[in-house]
Amino acid sequence: MTKRLYLLLSVSMCVSLLLFAALYKAEQMLESHLTTIDTKNQQLLMAYAEKAEHYYTLNDTQGANAFFHQIQKQHDTWAAIITHKQASTLGTQVPEDQLDKLSFQRKVHWPVHSQWDQVLIGIHFKKAPASFVIRLPQSMHPRPNLRIIHVSLTLILPLLILLGFSHWFYLYLIRPVNILKTASVELAQGNFDHPVKPQLGKRKDELAQLADTFDFMAGRIKSLVASQRQLIGDLSHELRTPLTRMGLAVESHSLCHQEQKRRIEQEISLMNQLVEDAMTLAWLDSEHNKTLPVHLQEDFSLSLLLDLICDDADFEFSHLSIKRHYPNNLRLEQSHNLALSQVIENIIRNGLMHSPENGQLLVTAQLQKKHVTIEVQDQGIGVPEDQLERIFQPFYRLDKARMRKKGGFGLGLSLARKQAERLGGKLFAYNSSQGGLVMSLTLPIKLNDLVN
Repeated sequence: MTKRLYLLLSVSMCVSLLLFAALYKAEQMLESHLTTIDTKNQQLLMAYAEKAEHYYTLNDTQGANAFFHQIQKQHDTWAAIITHKQASTLGTQVPEDQLDKLSFQRKVHWPVHSQWDQVLIGIHFKKAPASFVIRLPQSMHPRPNLRIIHVSLTLILPLLILLGFSHWFYLYLIRPVNILKTASVELAQGNFDHPVKPQLGKRKDELAQLADTFDFMAGRIKSLVASQRQLIGDLSHELRTPLTRMGLAVESHSLCHQEQKRRIEQEISLMNQLVEDAMTLAWLDSEHNKTLPVHLQEDFSLSLLLDLICDDADFEFSHLSIKRHYPNNLRLEQSHNLALSQVIENIIRNGLMHSPENGQLLVTAQLQKKHVTIEVQDQGIGVPEDQLERIFQPFYRLDKARMRKKGGFGLGLSLARKQAERLGGKLFAYNSSQGGLVMSLTLPIKLNDLVN
């Protein structure tokens, strides 16, 4: 049971107990109200008592006898005036079988239970040491059906409330589960467009958190499936070109055997590079752990790594120049030399490929608190602002004919960004105000500082 649901159930139980206690109290109050003599009858009895006190004060025996005879005739009961010594007076009489009940007189506003057949009501005189006593007439007896009231308030109503709450609580728990079940079936069938969280409304308990997690998982699976489908489609498309060229080379009668072999080996090399880059990209995209394992982390000189990569690029692109601007003492701790070299080499090669003939590439690096920023600026025409993010998508190329001619497949920047993220860094591009495109790579000096 989750904490929020446990709290909800606990509060519900407390509310239920308070409700049952309130119903029990309501039953008592209602029973007391329903067993009280009607207000009109109370007023009539009080009027009888005042009149009896009047006759008692005047010592009017004849008037008293007539008055009590009238009460007996009208209500089929007896009444009398009783002194404080429990003796009848002024000619009134108490039946002998009622004498032992004079000590159990009830006040006029007290409850009268329905199971009592004979109830004596005593009303003290205001100015005399005596009281008016009357056996409550049957017509004045309150006779509610207390059994129905008791059963309704202590059994039926609580049971209905409990059933209603149980039904609500069941729906409260099961509805999200049913929604998750339906979404899981849709997900298994490849339908990723049924998010769960919006169907739960403003709910914020643990089941809503589970819905968030499920939607994130579905979104991640959708992204991975789409990425893999796109990768397979693009890879198939890219493989057709070298395969076509290999077929043409084999069928050509104008090429000598050595030239055919050279061309076929060249196309095979390009295909191997394409497949290897595509597999690396797919592995990086599907890898759950976004940081490098500890056993693959190492300390090394970033300055030396930049020198080695720039030296290799100088040799390969001899018609271009690379200007270096970074200190000689930059170091990285618990990073990955090979992965970082692939990132830097990709963005430097990208800059050189887009630089004009006899152009210059600027490579800079500087320390900023716990991060190192490496920037590679070319002298090309730049990239439209709306395309700055798309250039990091697999197989995306602004000038496909030019890049294919130079041996590019549009995977270099995608690989570079994925590797940078694995190293705890970020890679993005922006157009320089001086012209050309700038690739900016930010890396932590110590990878564990970022991870922890």
